[in-house]
Amino acid sequence: MFTKNGPNEDVKRTLSMLDVRRKLIDDTPAKELPKTYAVNQLADALHPGFIKATIKEIKPCSKNSKVITLSAKKFPYFRAGQYVTISVKINGKVVTRPYSIMSSPNDALMGKLELGVQTAGYVSTYLTTQAKVGETVLVSEPIGDFHHDSIRDEDTIYALAGGSGITPFVSMIKAIIEGSENFKLVILYGVKSKADLMLDITKIKDDRIKIIPVYSDEKVEGAENGFLTKELIKKYLPEKASIFMCGANLMYQFVKKELAALQFDLHQIRSETNCAVDQKIDNPREFNLIVHMRDEVYQIKAKENESLLVAMERAGLAAPSRCRGGHCGFCHSRLIKGSYVAPKEYEHRRLADFKFKYIHPCSTYPSSDMEIDVPPVDELKEF
Repeated sequence: MFTKNGPNEDVKRTLSMLDVRRKLIDDTPAKELPKTYAVNQLADALHPGFIKATIKEIKPCSKNSKVITLSAKKFPYFRAGQYVTISVKINGKVVTRPYSIMSSPNDALMGKLELGVQTAGYVSTYLTTQAKVGETVLVSEPIGDFHHDSIRDEDTIYALAGGSGITPFVSMIKAIIEGSENFKLVILYGVKSKADLMLDITKIKDDRIKIIPVYSDEKVEGAENGFLTKELIKKYLPEKASIFMCGANLMYQFVKKELAALQFDLHQIRSETNCAVDQKIDNPREFNLIVHMRDEVYQIKAKENESLLVAMERAGLAAPSRCRGGHCGFCHSRLIKGSYVAPKEYEHRRLADFKFKYIHPCSTYPSSDMEIDVPPVDELKEF
């Protein structure tokens, strides 16, 4: 479209802009471009990758768990309920496991991170029985969507926790008290006995937080006895609440049936992903696994009942690992050849992954000789 002056006048006006722009450029003082930009600094602060941290303190938390306190100059800010992965060296090999953060978001900015760890499993047992104060570990940036979202969630979270599944909710409690989170929290906390509690309920004095302990193996005044049944869930259910659940797989299987009986839509209930475990196979076979990591190729053994990630860690490879439950996609790897089993409960791949033959080694089990292309993690290799 032309102006009322006609096409020739419009062309002249357009060409004259070149002179205007040239003059503006010539009149601008020569200044060195900034070496860093605010947006990049913010990105680096929120997503620093792996952080070298020191074990500052190891103290008892319950009958069979301990609080591991990590120290660094500064940890990235996180949402209460998220988790990190911890990489440690055991017998000269780097192994990684995810742990929910137990401390508050503000503590992270002060260089403090607390993890509640039960004495169960390879890495957890090492951390609670063998690790020493002063030992160096690698900590990932915070991960996960197991946190309160004011747009997605109600103003009250109804938490169903079992055993060490209380740890993300402890972080939420601290965040509410310090003011970095703003919602109400009702917790139904199931453990075997009072000695298994991983927090001191008597010290929490806040009207926004209510904790109901449920002991399966003993009766205690002021607490419930038994399991997290539909009757118990209904008894303390707030009028409007988002349901969050964290605990062992056996707890999930039981509680989901109870929630289904109460006609809850299980797709709307948020539950923290558990690590993929060894498959129950009598006399598991052993296969050859060829692993490509950038320009390097490794030939290792992989057992039928163990995930490909476990096989790589046993062989001393610096394999990518975060959720260990097939959910986050950090270990996303290309299948070159071979057959495998991916259990339904850990299957979170996209349609494109199936089409272009990608797997998650953390939740994939070999059923033949295999060859895969795995993204390397330089920080783990150099650790």
